[in-house]
Amino acid sequence: MSKVATYLRGHVAGEVSVRNDVREAMSTDTGVLQMKPDMVIYPRHTNDIRKVLRFTWQLAEKGHVLPVTVRGAGTDGTGAAIGNGIVIATTSHMNHVFEYDEKQKLVRLQAGASVLALSQALALHGSDIMALRGSHPSGTVGGAIASAVTGPYAGKYGTIEQAINQLEVVLANGDILQTKRINRTDLNKHKGLETLEGDIYRGIDTVIEEYADVLDSLRSNDAVGYNTIADVKQKDGSFDLTPLFVGSQGTLGVICEMIMRSDFKSSHHSVAAFVFADDNVARDALDGIVAARPALVDYFDADLFDSAVAAGRTYQFYTSATEYMKPAAVIIVEFDEFSGSKNMKQVKKLVKEFEKHDGVQITVAHAHEADELLAACDVAQYTIWPDQDSHAVPSFYSGFHVPTSRLEDFLQALRELARKEHMALPLSGHVITNTYSVYPAFDLKKTGDKQKVFTLLDDLTKLVYLYGGTLIAEGGEGRLRSRAIYRELDDRVIEMYEKIRSICDPRGTLNPGVKQPNEAHALAPHVRDTHAAGQFARFGL
Repeated sequence: MSKVATYLRGHVAGEVSVRNDVREAMSTDTGVLQMKPDMVIYPRHTNDIRKVLRFTWQLAEKGHVLPVTVRGAGTDGTGAAIGNGIVIATTSHMNHVFEYDEKQKLVRLQAGASVLALSQALALHGSDIMALRGSHPSGTVGGAIASAVTGPYAGKYGTIEQAINQLEVVLANGDILQTKRINRTDLNKHKGLETLEGDIYRGIDTVIEEYADVLDSLRSNDAVGYNTIADVKQKDGSFDLTPLFVGSQGTLGVICEMIMRSDFKSSHHSVAAFVFADDNVARDALDGIVAARPALVDYFDADLFDSAVAAGRTYQFYTSATEYMKPAAVIIVEFDEFSGSKNMKQVKKLVKEFEKHDGVQITVAHAHEADELLAACDVAQYTIWPDQDSHAVPSFYSGFHVPTSRLEDFLQALRELARKEHMALPLSGHVITNTYSVYPAFDLKKTGDKQKVFTLLDDLTKLVYLYGGTLIAEGGEGRLRSRAIYRELDDRVIEMYEKIRSICDPRGTLNPGVKQPNEAHALAPHVRDTHAAGQFARFGL
């Protein structure tokens, strides 16, 4: 591998490292897997990535597949940011926010720019990418797109896919693809190209026609596989490959730059925290709360707050409620209209509806004071990152969708699963999008718990699909979730995914093992003994 590193050092402007400690640092994400790459490359610009992929393409043509994994900040916990072969790390150099078009509210930036950097840049113009609110601030925008991140504000402001105007993607052979919506005439021109780009346009258009029945059955809130192919071709014949790369986790191409649409961000907000003594009453209240059309509605089992309190964290509104009841659930609601008085009016109306109910305590805050209440939305961090680093609460049990009509039945089955496994499965969720997470804790020093990582994932996946949901409503399946999900899918759906991948990555160099079925026995040796935060902790948990 040193010969490959030496060759690449002579052809790219960025750094190429084969140091053991550097490779070790890039071998983990926030999940429980560890895979050490052969080398790490820090590209300085898109041309560096082109040269690397052209090199690995030529190697693959000769029968030597050298995998390429693109990595942002490593905040994804599904194993999509780790892998053997080459890791391309975008955060060191490809992290610029270039320009902002205030008239169109469009911003151009590189994939390695952090969510925080973009948010701060846009704040100067009174705007933000609302789909990214709630994402980890040190996470990269490219990573958010590649993982189809959809945060708590997606119900009001739309998904990350809807916030993208254009993408610049380096294809598996090193060619560059600029995505945008094109008409039928331009589509035919692109399909006539004798390049990999032409192959992709021809191939994806053929897949859309061949699997039209499958596309009609796909749900818009399902981020499994390459479901976004359903958004590529419109009824008028226009064509845009942008959606295909959203959620693709680096398996179809490397996203290098993007132009995104921002939204004006209100400087006014009001927040209400509801503490319920009965979780059934809390869930019954959700329909009425959502009907008030807030920007955010987050639900939490009280166990998550109890864990935070046991760790020493103080939430005054929760402490106050415990003086009168034993809390069972917490709901946090935010209004962010541009009129502060309208926010106050909406909150007041909501409070009036519930204040006479027994077993409910409500706390309201406005403007800057609301930030403290809103901070409680991060309460699960004290469960995810307990003080013992051998204890893991993997993030790949998050981001699943269950329809409102089936939620109660699903939760009853979830409680039965928790009793069967003799473990707590506290739940939280973004109610407007019906996107939920559970937080099982494992001791990774115990072989039995390592095995349970896989069996619980299998059981949860079965439950989610049994009650009409999907395991991936946000984020991607990565390495760990694929095996469980693909067992629940129709053979034609899986066949379609495989064709899409073979069209875009015919040599199999882009992130092999991600978004593909992986058996437990193959992944088990990569499960760590600790849930160490590592370098991720340097940016905050």
